[in-house]
Amino acid sequence: MDIFAPYEQAHRQEGEARQRMEAAERQLRDAVNSLMAQRQGRLFLRWLVHQCQCFSALNLANGDCGAPGAHDAVRLSFAEGRRYVGMTLLHLVQRSDPGNLPKLLENREDEHDI
Repeated sequence: MDIFAPYEQAHRQEGEARQRMEAAERQLRDAVNSLMAQRQGRLFLRWLVHQCQCFSALNLANGDCGAPGAHDAVRLSFAEGRRYVGMTLLHLVQRSDPGNLPKLLENREDEHDI
């Protein structure tokens, strides 16, 4: 019986998991590059970033979403979750190709000005 077998097996499993993770990352980068290659894809990504409100501040003082106080923490948590998704998307766009982010943030090609 090999006493080192469990350790070797764990090391092999870590390597396989790392390979699967790298393959998934490559597929995501390829998907982003495919979207960035098309005008409609860039429009969709701009719309998604706009919906995530990455570059907007939440104004709790305006009071348009109900009673202040107890709900502020919930609203902030929701807004931060939405913003986190948008920032993760922007980071993926940047990782896929460093030239993608400036191209994405240019909204001159959109008639919708998103």
